[in-house]
Amino acid sequence: MPATTRRKRVTKSPDDRRDDILRAGQRVFGTTGFERATISELADAAEIGKGTFYLYFASKDHLLGALWERYVDAIVSTTQEILDESDDWWPTIDRVMSALVGHAVENAELHRIVYGSANAKALELCRQADQRVIDLMCEFVEQGTDAGAFQAGDTRAAFRMAYHAADGLLDDLIGQGGEGVGIEERRVIGMVLELVHRALGDHQYRPEFARG
Repeated sequence: MPATTRRKRVTKSPDDRRDDILRAGQRVFGTTGFERATISELADAAEIGKGTFYLYFASKDHLLGALWERYVDAIVSTTQEILDESDDWWPTIDRVMSALVGHAVENAELHRIVYGSANAKALELCRQADQRVIDLMCEFVEQGTDAGAFQAGDTRAAFRMAYHAADGLLDDLIGQGGEGVGIEERRVIGMVLELVHRALGDHQYRPEFARG
């Protein structure tokens, strides 16, 4: 009678184990799909038991939310670094928005998982993470408004509108593109910067790809 195969016990730190689950989650969600993925499949991919999975995440919704939060953490870190480097209002906002577009394109597969497969609960967790970036940039825009750099009836609302429009455009382009289909990042950056400039009162701005 064959011996029962048991998973070899491996001792890891909580942080390393959590990272294993996050990596496994992105793999499984990307291949199986969020809706069809099961906790058992996620646990097997991370080489842990279901009980261990639940020590780290209450559900697969929370796992997806954590994946998106890690993505947002990188955006927040990059944004803060750029804001700390310069007080030139327009060049700074251009660098930030360009970095946001680049980061989204680089993580296109995660976007497809979140916005193409996730349910309402997971999307709400992702929305809460996104708010960190928006709040950080709105504070910068308010400071620029006080300094006279940005002009609109309500610059905070204007930026939020432009940000959500840019985010929606990226999600649409990524969703349409499919795996392996490229996005003209430079052109998208130009469109996003034009939108932000116009929203914040710079109506003379023209993106590089549109300049003669």
